[in-house]
Amino acid sequence: MSDDELYDEFGNLIGDEFDSDAESLEESLASVEEQAEVDASDAEEETNQQVTSLIKHTQVEETIFVQPDEPMSNQPVIQPQIEKSMKIDYTSNLTFTELQDVELPELIYSREFMISTMNQLPERIRNISIVGNLHCGKSTFIDSLILYTHSPSIKLKNTLKNFKPLRFMDNHKLEIGRGVTIKTGAITLLLQDLTEKSYICNILDTPGHIDFQDETTAAILGSDGVVLVIDVVEGLTFRDKKLIDEIIRTNLPIVLVLNKLDRLILELKLPMKDCYLKLKYIVDDINEYIKSNEFISTYTHNTVSPNNVIFASSTFEFSFTLKSFAHLYLTNQNSTMNIDKFSEKLWGDIYYDSTNYKFTTKADSTLPRTFVSFILEPIYKIINYTLISQPDQPKIAKLLWDNFRVTLPKSEYKKDSQVLLKSVFQAVFKAHNGFVDTIAKSIPPPVKSEDSQFLGKVLKLIESSDGKTFSCLVRIQQGVVKVGDKIKVYGDSYCENPEDFKLEIVEGIYIPGGRYKVPITEATFGSIVIIDGIDSIIKKGGTTLTSPDLTIIPDDIPQYTSNSVFKIALEPTNPSELPILLDAMRKINKSYLAAVITVEESGEHVILAPGELYMDCILHDLRNFFTDGLEIRVSDPMTKFSETCIDTSFTKIPVNTESNEISIIAEPINDTKLSQAIESGKIKSNQPVKTLSKTLRSEFGWDSLAARSVWAFGPSDLQLPNILLDDTLESETDKSNLLSVKESIILGFKWSVNEGPLCDEPIRNTKFRILDAVINGSELYKSSTQIIPLTRRACYTGLLTSTPKLMEPIYRLDATCTYRAISVVKQLLTKRRGTFVEETPIPGTQLFSVVGYVPVIDSIGLEVDIKLHSQGQATCYLSFSNWDLVPGDPLDQNCELPNLKPVPLQSLARDFVLKTRRRKGLSGEPSLQKYIDPDLYIKLKDKGLTI
Repeated sequence: MSDDELYDEFGNLIGDEFDSDAESLEESLASVEEQAEVDASDAEEETNQQVTSLIKHTQVEETIFVQPDEPMSNQPVIQPQIEKSMKIDYTSNLTFTELQDVELPELIYSREFMISTMNQLPERIRNISIVGNLHCGKSTFIDSLILYTHSPSIKLKNTLKNFKPLRFMDNHKLEIGRGVTIKTGAITLLLQDLTEKSYICNILDTPGHIDFQDETTAAILGSDGVVLVIDVVEGLTFRDKKLIDEIIRTNLPIVLVLNKLDRLILELKLPMKDCYLKLKYIVDDINEYIKSNEFISTYTHNTVSPNNVIFASSTFEFSFTLKSFAHLYLTNQNSTMNIDKFSEKLWGDIYYDSTNYKFTTKADSTLPRTFVSFILEPIYKIINYTLISQPDQPKIAKLLWDNFRVTLPKSEYKKDSQVLLKSVFQAVFKAHNGFVDTIAKSIPPPVKSEDSQFLGKVLKLIESSDGKTFSCLVRIQQGVVKVGDKIKVYGDSYCENPEDFKLEIVEGIYIPGGRYKVPITEATFGSIVIIDGIDSIIKKGGTTLTSPDLTIIPDDIPQYTSNSVFKIALEPTNPSELPILLDAMRKINKSYLAAVITVEESGEHVILAPGELYMDCILHDLRNFFTDGLEIRVSDPMTKFSETCIDTSFTKIPVNTESNEISIIAEPINDTKLSQAIESGKIKSNQPVKTLSKTLRSEFGWDSLAARSVWAFGPSDLQLPNILLDDTLESETDKSNLLSVKESIILGFKWSVNEGPLCDEPIRNTKFRILDAVINGSELYKSSTQIIPLTRRACYTGLLTSTPKLMEPIYRLDATCTYRAISVVKQLLTKRRGTFVEETPIPGTQLFSVVGYVPVIDSIGLEVDIKLHSQGQATCYLSFSNWDLVPGDPLDQNCELPNLKPVPLQSLARDFVLKTRRRKGLSGEPSLQKYIDPDLYIKLKDKGLTI
């Protein structure tokens, strides 16, 4: 055998132990497979033994069954623990006990002294809301108070690069990212007035955007006074007027803060005289509006005066009042002059003769007003000297020492002028004593009740940083509440159902601190605190809390949702995640006061909100806060519609069952004054008949018979309300039988006006009159199951015979822009069925205030379009204004409805009705045929009275 035959092609010796022939290879593979089967069997047996062992010897809350033949899921068997936090909170997700050992931010005063003052001296408490227009400086003004009281634990970097506001009260990531407040925040501070007397200031920071009016309303209801912040450049805006309306209606005192004083000097570069005239114009403008307010007759507080006006610059963190500036002068000069008399001379047409050192009221063009010479002139000098000051020869140093006895470290003069200017103003005005002094004198302390039992009001719910639990922001109205106390939580429908309450145990009480909270064991009346463990039946704010043995009639919960007309529908991308979506929507309902969550007959889940920004925040939290990135499908934006009539029913049509019959006609109300009275609660159906009758006769010109026949109002939000009247005659109707089913008829009326016949939307501005009723005397036929549907059908019949119309909500547009941008606003409004109303120049500036109106359904993206097309020269906001008729006849079957093209203007009503019915899953078309006798319908159709 040759050598070649001894070796294979790979160079291996044939017959060696490393021989790789086919037979040995197959045997090897077979043995590997057998060994793998044995190993798998052993591993499975071992795993089963381990699982069995775990089940026997450990307490496991969740048991996982793994099927070997099932494919592996993309999800891990054991989910990783992810800590989610959408809010900045130093004390997030800590229990009451755990918070006892947490180190909190340091204060310039003792926290224990603040708590003892709050509990022992309630007359030192001041509960205030800080309100104002968007970007007027509310949160930044509160920042200056926080930076002063929390120094040095909380401070800003003192460089030009970081010359940005702290925004300490904005703890939601949306607020921080967008730079706008969306939730009311609370903080308690101990501040001193001009006499160094300490006061507990419970401050509620409110959103400025008009979409979040619900948060502002909740804060105002929990306050004893309101601080209105005005941007001195823009002056009194429409948003400010709406806030004043709310303040006057709730009868609370107003303190005015004229903020951004630096803008008049640095941006507008107004002379000192014009600066004073601008400030005085704003004060006079506000007073004029207050005096002309519809609720002024019941307002018991003073209007805005120099004594309750605060001048501030939130950018440079200083504020002063006439009295605090006078105090500054008198203290530095060791004068014994009366501070009140001196401060009174610093406003108005009072002049100062520096030659003779005298005050005079005689107008002299050569003499400046006292406000100019004593206040504006030093401020202007400080700004001018600081801006032109050289680091080696700072003129500002001599000015500060000669006039204010203030010195700064030499290192400060080397900093940028913006940073130096802030340091100078902080050194001059130091603390915010003038602000506190004005608050203490203008806003009263909480009123102590003779009853010592606990009574509180939930202002709103506060979500935890992980979105899993809620706490309650509570205003304690009387008594004391302690940790561990059992309290009664009233439900929303307690007045109708006395069993709608729940006893809860207080798990924790905290003093709010913006981005942290301070645990305490008890809180007394007048305090605003956070309470844990009592939110299980609370749907929104406004809920009443009492001691278990105290029974009261709770106040009406505010109508936070009355302006929620912006609508979207949504569903989970994965249908199996529907329970997760429903749980998140329940949390949205708790977190957002103005959110409305409904389910249509088609199963569609709908959310309503006041506007686009509000809805955007809801959807963000729905996806990222209350769920872990839940994927949802969202419909195109829609709007809420309403139904009404423009004529009286053309005939009386009876609607009957086997034993009962009722005839109701409809007619429009068309009395704006009456509608406003019902909306505001001035007129209520549960008032005594004599009181209600007298009001209708004396103020609205009703006759005595009609005034005594009012039974109910509707719909639930009472916007453009409907009225139900009993116009039956005793000679034709058995009144005793009719009155025996009055409550059922009212329920049927309310059902019908909340869901109208055209497209299941609320009916508005309609008067329903009962003309005839035949009610069977048998209790079986008088049951609510018989009467309620009968009344609903009768109301529908009345509406459909009175020329029904569709109504849509209208937004009011308020824009601040330059003159060149006005034409842009006009063009964009015209393209969207809107109307341009007026343009008004803003005194002392080159800006204009523009007003227009646009239908909600055509307003989608309008704010963004205005900013883009005007290249940033216009900013605007939209707010609900009124309901208006949609062009066209909703029952016209012959109108033109083209496919894939814009619908003609006169076909809009029909188009909206059909699309809304289709989306809601309503069958057929709105027709009188559904509600009356078929033979009668044929007769009416033959006569051309219906379609």
